[in-house]
Amino acid sequence: MREDGLLPIALVTGPANAGKAHVVLDAVRGHVAHGEEPLLIVPTEADQARYRRELAEGGLALGVRVERFEGLLSIAVARAGLGEARIGSLTRERMLARLAVARPGMAAALARLVAELETQRVTPARLRGALRACEIAGEQQLTLERVCDAFERYHEALAGIGRADHELRVTRALDALRRKPALWGSAPVLLYGFDDLTELQLDAIVTLGAVVGARVTVSLSYEPGRVVFAGRAGTFQRLAPLAETHTELGPRADHYASASREALHHLERSLLGDDAARIDAGGAVRLLEGGSPRAELELVAREVRSLLDGGVPGEEIAIVHRAPDTVAGLLGEVLERYGVPYAMRRRGLFAHTALGRGLLGLLRCAVGEGKSGDLLAWLRAPGVLDRAELADRLEASARRQGVEDAEGARGLWEAEHWPLDRIDRTCEAAAAGVPALADALVGELERLFCAPRRSEAAVLGADELVEARALVAGRRALEQLRELARAAPALAPSPEDLIDVLGRLELEGARHSGGWADGAVGVDRTGAVLVVDPLSLRARRVRMVFLCGLIEGVFPAPARPHPVLGEDERRRLAHASGLVLRGEPDALAAERYLLYALASRPEERFTLSWHTAGEDGTPLAPSLFLDDVCDLFSPGLREGALHRPAGTAPGERIALADHKAGLSEQDAPAGLPLMRGSAPGRGGAGARPRPIRPPREERVLAELRARVLWSASSLESWAGCPVRWFVERLLRGEDIEPDPEPLARGALAHAVLKQTLERLRERTGSARLTPASVGLAKRLLGEALIEQEQAHPLSRSPERVPGARRRLAAELERYLESAAEQASPLEPTYLELEFGFGGEASDGRSGPGVGTAGDVRSGQGAEEPHPLPPLDLGDGVLLRGRIDRVDVGPGGEAVVYDYKARSAPPSARWVRDGQWQVALYMRAVQALLGRTPVGGFYQPLAGRDIRPRGALSSDGDVELDVVRTDRVDGDALQQLLDECVAAARAAAGEARSGALTPRPDTCAYGGGCAYPTICRCGR
Repeated sequence: MREDGLLPIALVTGPANAGKAHVVLDAVRGHVAHGEEPLLIVPTEADQARYRRELAEGGLALGVRVERFEGLLSIAVARAGLGEARIGSLTRERMLARLAVARPGMAAALARLVAELETQRVTPARLRGALRACEIAGEQQLTLERVCDAFERYHEALAGIGRADHELRVTRALDALRRKPALWGSAPVLLYGFDDLTELQLDAIVTLGAVVGARVTVSLSYEPGRVVFAGRAGTFQRLAPLAETHTELGPRADHYASASREALHHLERSLLGDDAARIDAGGAVRLLEGGSPRAELELVAREVRSLLDGGVPGEEIAIVHRAPDTVAGLLGEVLERYGVPYAMRRRGLFAHTALGRGLLGLLRCAVGEGKSGDLLAWLRAPGVLDRAELADRLEASARRQGVEDAEGARGLWEAEHWPLDRIDRTCEAAAAGVPALADALVGELERLFCAPRRSEAAVLGADELVEARALVAGRRALEQLRELARAAPALAPSPEDLIDVLGRLELEGARHSGGWADGAVGVDRTGAVLVVDPLSLRARRVRMVFLCGLIEGVFPAPARPHPVLGEDERRRLAHASGLVLRGEPDALAAERYLLYALASRPEERFTLSWHTAGEDGTPLAPSLFLDDVCDLFSPGLREGALHRPAGTAPGERIALADHKAGLSEQDAPAGLPLMRGSAPGRGGAGARPRPIRPPREERVLAELRARVLWSASSLESWAGCPVRWFVERLLRGEDIEPDPEPLARGALAHAVLKQTLERLRERTGSARLTPASVGLAKRLLGEALIEQEQAHPLSRSPERVPGARRRLAAELERYLESAAEQASPLEPTYLELEFGFGGEASDGRSGPGVGTAGDVRSGQGAEEPHPLPPLDLGDGVLLRGRIDRVDVGPGGEAVVYDYKARSAPPSARWVRDGQWQVALYMRAVQALLGRTPVGGFYQPLAGRDIRPRGALSSDGDVELDVVRTDRVDGDALQQLLDECVAAARAAAGEARSGALTPRPDTCAYGGGCAYPTICRCGR
């Protein structure tokens, strides 16, 4: 007790909702009334803002300082008068990584252990002595010896550079206050909202209250004898003997809404208790089950949307997840889709900002580790380019050419634009040492941030604040590492270390907000739904709480033993040397308390949700915590659960678990229709999503009606599935990726065969393949393969090219040998014959403007020097294409060949399977060249059977070695061509009408829908 009769430590305990906040705030007002300036310490920034506002509304805007615990520790350091400069956590981790020669993950674990040791004032010498007294053998002994060596050298390095880390500064400050209590002054300290305290926080409370004599009031959620408080009993037992007063408050239920009071108070009082009575949950506790993570979050979003529409303010709704960062992207997407404004704190990384990506890209390019993506990240950083499309063009060019390294991409850039000298300057700074490199990077960081805002007095928006935080964090980290390099050159990081440090650098106070129309919101803006973890909600109440992700392995979270010094080693150290290092807390007990804390926060409704399978369909088990809650209520709680199956489209009906739940449509939340019957996955069938609807936008319909010029492949694609055609042909953007390897292989094969036959004609006067000319043809093939591969690369992966080249050469040689054995009497006359390119369509429309992607012009046949017009199929349908080969006989007879990768369809399946290309090309040869088409074949170039398949007229004089069933009489051949032309014309007519009818049986190869998320045909 102090001389003035006031008690230094006052402990206030009680269950949740016992009124502890009123006691603490009354104490704050009492201190102010006595002319003192108390410090109110709360857990989070949001709590700071709330209690500052609440105190201001009560007339206490001045005289009270509201801080988080870090603020209290900073005040203690300042009043102790310590002059040591502080190193940051990144610098400490980097120093320990160098001293212990540890990987980044192990260095982070070692840094946590060092912080723990310093908090408990364990010196390196004491740790070494304890290790020597302990009987730990084998690899673990060597590991702990290395840890001790690194710890010792770390403290020596800190002493050498005159700096200290956070834990050292705080413990030294607390020790200084213990020696000279007058340094603190007379400021009272009051703590509210903490359900547990770290070792450093407990040390500060004990120092200020029991040693310095400052009046300290601590409120704790604790009630003896209850399972839910077992994880917090240790903190209470450590403070209770030091408290001069202990105020125990009883449970209260007056803050609950009247309609929910009985159920929610029962939940708070009986959770995890023995033999609890079961009562009706009413609407105060609800269950939501999704078939996938997205389905679960969509259920939550629809519930929240209905509450907002019903007049519940957004700030009175909290969505809670045990690990919000793991679902932040998906949850944000779903909430924005349902128009729910939200405020969410996310783990922000420097590397995830535009500024960070740009700086890291420049650094990687400068030190020689860069890929083309790193160069593009820097070019796209704010202020580097005035025209962002230049970077897009570079990316498209690099991807198409398979350029993956930064040097190659830089060469492409500088071939068309200006030199990128800043990369060279950064490289020179790296060669001069880490201090020079850090200075150069700080300058680059500031330039990147300021360049787009030069000569402007702009107020930073929400997105720009993230970039400002990246600027501050990046500059601070670089300055710390620069000072470390100057003070201790032996510990100086390498440029590669800088890349690693900046890549893992976290931003302080990073927040994300979304769902607002103007997009410029702050995390505390009125109307935003809170998205938080359980610890962030412990000091405030809300009307509605949605607890998501109740899955085993998520909540409760599994225990994570320390990777360096586990529980067994700690026990041995304590037994052998008396050095007691407090181990990891009881993970399950801590998780139980978090569940209790969350269950006590809502005033009107507590909603629990989970999902039954992952996105890949892997079954997942619901958390046992769900059973703990359901055990308190009647079976109607489970029976009334709402279910949403995986893949359900927005706006579809949601299943009620069982019709016996007795809910009516009026019981459902607004905007959330119910579907009666068993839930999907429990014996009932869910509603199938509606298939895609035909386009209704007039501009799209006008484009379809105006489509005149077609390719054969485009018409075949429509016949296979109109939806697939719509996605791949109409919606398709400009390609920026290299051609897939099968397409690249096919393009090279076509080019090689064309050149081989042309060179054969030049050498021998004929392009015919015969036993006498096949040897020369194979040599010409080898030359053509080498020449054409530059224009048609087989793969962008260099290691795959030799094998792919050998395989293609073997297949093409096999084809030449097979063709020579057939000894066709016809002369290959037209090679890669194009028609319908370059000219004007007959109706005045420009041909190339309405073609299909992938129709690329190639060489013309030797006898056709002028571009050929398109083929008129009738009904205003024009055809263009490129015929691989046309062989011509002495009487003008023509046979068309179309190369295929493997299988070739017989003519009997052309109409049925929508394989019209050869038939349409035969009509083109007849109409545009004046030749008589007597046959057409698909020619496989690989596979077990490379015989050509198609149709050959048996009425003429042309004799070819073909499959017997491919011979047809002349009238049957003409009828086949007429049917194929009519089918192609009908397909074009369907496309003009916009009839997007899914055809899953013929959509993807082997059957099934190629785009199920777009088409939703159920196949």
